[in-house]
Amino acid sequence: MRSDAIPAPLFGGTTSGVTNAASATGATSAPGGAHVANLAGAANGTNGRRGAADPASARPPVVELAAAPLRSADAASAAREPGAQLQLGKLQQGLDYLDRLAAAMQQLKGGLSDTLARQTAPSAAVHGQLDQLRQLWAQRGRDAGGRVDAELQAAPQDGAARQRFKLRGLDLAVLQQGGKETLRLQLPSQPQDSGGSSNGGIGNNGGKPTLIAVTLDGEGTQQQLLALTKALSPAGLSVQAQGTEIVFSVAESQWPALRDGLTLRGEGKRFPSGQPVRALLEPSPDALQPQRWDVKEATGQRQALGQLLQAEPKVAQARARLHEQLVASATPPAGAVEETLSPEQAGRLAGSLAGALSGAEYSDVGALLPALRGMHRQRVRQLLGS
Repeated sequence: MRSDAIPAPLFGGTTSGVTNAASATGATSAPGGAHVANLAGAANGTNGRRGAADPASARPPVVELAAAPLRSADAASAAREPGAQLQLGKLQQGLDYLDRLAAAMQQLKGGLSDTLARQTAPSAAVHGQLDQLRQLWAQRGRDAGGRVDAELQAAPQDGAARQRFKLRGLDLAVLQQGGKETLRLQLPSQPQDSGGSSNGGIGNNGGKPTLIAVTLDGEGTQQQLLALTKALSPAGLSVQAQGTEIVFSVAESQWPALRDGLTLRGEGKRFPSGQPVRALLEPSPDALQPQRWDVKEATGQRQALGQLLQAEPKVAQARARLHEQLVASATPPAGAVEETLSPEQAGRLAGSLAGALSGAEYSDVGALLPALRGMHRQRVRQLLGS
């Protein structure tokens, strides 16, 4: 495991009285076993020896314990929410993918550099390194947990990887000419489970195509961009100006449907009127394109090596960004304070635990043993006497 990786907190607990009691003591599963009777003995001042059972008495029920939490709700609840668990897992998945990608890139870079220096044909090892990188890149969408896009940019903290693209025939110059015109776009439907956000996006219209109308008046670039943003945002599309171009983006999971099914209709000024026509979308190029590399000749080797060199800092930057998000997600909110049991609470808890176990059979005690490994009698006495 990487030294800077932060493991996702585990879901905790069952509702049985024995397990709740063990959880409330803060016991861990550290090495070094200890018999469960030691804890019961520590609570009542004995050596943990159980008295003779009364054959006429029935087996006592396991007591449900309501112990005070060891941590404040503010400090621990956020990290234990299922949504937070999923987010932490995807961040770790993205970091792991970037580590494997960086290693594969480094190996291929070394192999290509050596091949160019020797002016020889690439070895079988170089071809194997290229195949490994191709496979790794083809699996990016799945293996990176949706946290790294095709341009090697980290996804935002509260979002998924996005695909950026341009709409052919629509740039900043076009926005400022042609006068007033209403564009009508039809976005294709898409199943909800394809990755669309529950907060909006393609496919959130009950499986029906999404119809959007936006009016361009040809006055003021910023106003035109705001109009586009306002119209497209509910469908999960974003708009940004880059130089003289307008760059759109959509969640990667929604991109295939949008690319193949977006249609638009104008009023004959910027776009033709009449029947809607298929929109021509131009995706931003991938940061790595190993499927297109032909390393048999020196020219192809240099091309591949150049892309690798350009992608290296992007991988490092994306990894740093994901690590920042991981730390932020796993850090308790500011001002959260850990709470510990008072001596009186600890005494009552130990007494309740001893009573619960006094008539328990092995099947009940067995549920508690894993949590009490390493919980020695002397340690319990020190806690109760503090």
